[in-house]
Amino acid sequence: MPFLNPQDAETIRRRFAADLEAPVRLLLFLPATGGLALPGEDWEIAEYTRQILTEVAALSDKVTVEEYGLLSHADEAQRYGIERVPAIVFLGREDYGVRYLGLPAGYEFVTMLETIIAVSRGRAELAQASREVLAALPGDVYLQVFVTPT
Repeated sequence: MPFLNPQDAETIRRRFAADLEAPVRLLLFLPATGGLALPGEDWEIAEYTRQILTEVAALSDKVTVEEYGLLSHADEAQRYGIERVPAIVFLGREDYGVRYLGLPAGYEFVTMLETIIAVSRGRAELAQASREVLAALPGDVYLQVFVTPT
């Protein structure tokens, strides 16, 4: 059963057509890409994440999904700083350091779509006041945002 209904898919297709500028690669890190699953791996969440990304990528030729196993592609996981799965790495013209851990569903689905668009554009839509505050920071910032379903 598809995650997206036809009306939502068409809305996203139109939004992507209007707003995507550069191609976006979504690197999906899963517990494994085949073979045996290790005990304690949450395959249900990983499969839902795969389904969502596959459906979203099908809505634009500028969005692609590549799958990697956390252990079978340990070099890639290390390169992108991935230690937990499922994880999504958003790559546009460059790697902006945007990562998403977990299932991008519910309200976070919209966050994922907006992230795809921002990475495609290579810029975030921030107010000038926010840009000034960020420019005044003394160095790089590592920011994590945690959400929980309610």
